[in-house]
This record gives sequence, structure tokens and C-alpha cells, in this order.
Amino acid sequence: MKKYSIVTLFIGIILLIGCSEDFQLQKSVFINDVNNPGLPEYSEWGYNTFGAYIDRTVFASTDNDLPGKIVVNKDTFNLILKGKSGYETLSLKFSIIGYSPADYPDLISLNDSIIDLKIARCIVTLGYPYNSKKLAISEGKLYFKRVQNLYVDKVLTETIVSGTFNFKTILDGEPVAISNGRFDLGIGYDNFFKY
Repeated sequence: MKKYSIVTLFIGIILLIGCSEDFQLQKSVFINDVNNPGLPEYSEWGYNTFGAYIDRTVFASTDNDLPGKIVVNKDTFNLILKGKSGYETLSLKFSIIGYSPADYPDLISLNDSIIDLKIARCIVTLGYPYNSKKLAISEGKLYFKRVQNLYVDKVLTETIVSGTFNFKTILDGEPVAISNGRFDLGIGYDNFFKY
């Protein structure tokens, strides 16, 4: 009788570990950048983090919110980053008009591409809890440094989208620099939407 209980417990643990594999890929791994305090280190491992400075204030992902989503409507690609700046929840949205991937594996076409944020076919929006502001960009770039498909046991699990961003804009009538921006996101079924 005891022998069967141990075997049942062992099988239960193996099933639990196997079922939680997808959840483990969605968790955030925030490794602090010693050169840029408060920001995650730049990585390309799908750590589900992002961060940037708004002037000197940290704006970074948290464990409570999904740090990144991709929403594609008709001919516009939207990368949405959600996190906290101080005690305030913010979202930063990069909209690229004219790019419309069919599904998350197609994001690899962004690998090693640089988007000039000042061009008319790109819109940057900063969202506050009750409103959002379209930002007038005076200069800046969004760099998709590395985009790769992740396979687990020969099955496509997610696409890892990693890169950097920097830009200058006006917020509340004052010039502001968004600097040292970096993101490392696992994009899959749960955070890729096409309408």
C-alpha cells in the first residue's frame, strides 16, 4: 500500500511540473542592471521585462502586470509596454503603420530592424490610468535587436522579442528624454492579438 502511494505522489509531481512549463515561460525574471539602477539588464532570453528612464525616473515592468502585448489591427502593429513609474501605472505604445504580421512566429521579420520614431508612419503614445497622450517625437529609434522563435521539445512555444529604444519628446509642456529603454518579451498565444 505504501509503495503505491509513493509512486502516485511521484507521478503527480511529474504531471504538475509538466503542466506548469508554459506558466514558467510567462514569469518575469528581473535582473537589476548595475550600470542603470532600477532597470532590468538587457537580455535576449525572454525574461518578460522592460525598462527605461523618463528623464531620471524609472519606468519598468513589474511582477503584477503583463509587461508586453502585441496588438495588430488591419495594417498597424502595436507594441504595448506596461509598468510602473513611481506609484503610477503607465503604458508606452509604439504603433507602426504598414506592418501587419499574421501571427507571433511572423515577428521574426523584425529581427535586426531599426524604426525611426520621428517618421510619420510611427506613432508613440504614453498612457496614464485615465487618459493617453500621443507624443510628438523630435528624435528617437526603436531597435528590434534580436527576434527569435523558441521551441520546446520541437514545438513552437513563443517568439522572443528583444531590443532597445530611446527618444525625445514634450510632456506637460517640458522637453523629456526617454532613455536606456530595453525590452525582452516572450510573445505567444496569451499576449499576441490580431483584429
